[in-house]
Amino acid sequence: MRVPDDPMVAALMLGVAVGVSVVVAMVMRMGGNRPPALADINKARPDRRAKRLDQAVASSAVLQRAVEVTADLASRRGVLGAVERSLRAADVPARPAELILAHVCASAVVPTVVYFLTRSPVHVIMALVALGVGPPLTLRRIVKKRRKRFAVQLPDALTTLAGSLRAGRSLGQAMEALARELRDPMGRELRKVVAEVRLGRTLQQALGDAADRLASEDFRWAVLAMRIQSEVGGNLAELLDQVAATMRERSRMKGEVKALTAEGRASALLLVFMVPGLGLVMWALNPAYMGPLFSTSTGHIMLGVSTVMIAGGYFWMNKMVKIDV
Repeated sequence: MRVPDDPMVAALMLGVAVGVSVVVAMVMRMGGNRPPALADINKARPDRRAKRLDQAVASSAVLQRAVEVTADLASRRGVLGAVERSLRAADVPARPAELILAHVCASAVVPTVVYFLTRSPVHVIMALVALGVGPPLTLRRIVKKRRKRFAVQLPDALTTLAGSLRAGRSLGQAMEALARELRDPMGRELRKVVAEVRLGRTLQQALGDAADRLASEDFRWAVLAMRIQSEVGGNLAELLDQVAATMRERSRMKGEVKALTAEGRASALLLVFMVPGLGLVMWALNPAYMGPLFSTSTGHIMLGVSTVMIAGGYFWMNKMVKIDV
């Protein structure tokens, strides 16, 4: 890495980096100290340092205006709602507008600093790709992991809920006990449901919002079963046991399908990684032999055709081994 010789340029770069770091930290802190979630209303404790920092941020008219403009633009393009849903599903304590502003600032400034430090367009492109793709993919991975953990906990939670109902508790009491006993993410979502019910919402509405927030079809079925039972009557404990047994059977079938299609998925991954890996090995062992592939028009055409064929083969094989259960 090469540092610019001009001290003015170096000072300018340092000032920009420090300024953006402060803005990003303040924006993230604003999101992290938003009003507590409904699930934690009774457990929220005031933090004097966070309060003083919030007051300092609130006094910054420029930052507040930047957040408002970002929220307006993101809302017009339909991005704000999608980011908000993802943050709620991931249970990330941040406001979408502030997170988008921090992402935009970092994506604009970090590549500039990288260019001044390295003078390499390749490094700038790598920084742009990392900052543009990395945070959304990370958030999506967090959401996917949390939803998977919720789906694993759901059958046992329904069985425990049915046992509490058989013990003589009401549905609300059983839900409160289950929210206290279970670990996250199931416990946290149920605590949100209990808090919303205390604030005046019906249990079915709160449970429906939780199912939409987590995009869980199994949970939607359980909520639908509770709603039907509340309208037509019947043994709710037995109904929940049947729903939990159905979920376990579907999970078992999914495991069997995944095991049977493992060979096809491995073949698809081998198709993607083996050919480029073999090409890199040959290029490392004999660069003169592989040189025309990267330096001639015919080689570029061959690389393009190969990339399209590999991508098409991967998506085709991946589609064949995906079976809905």
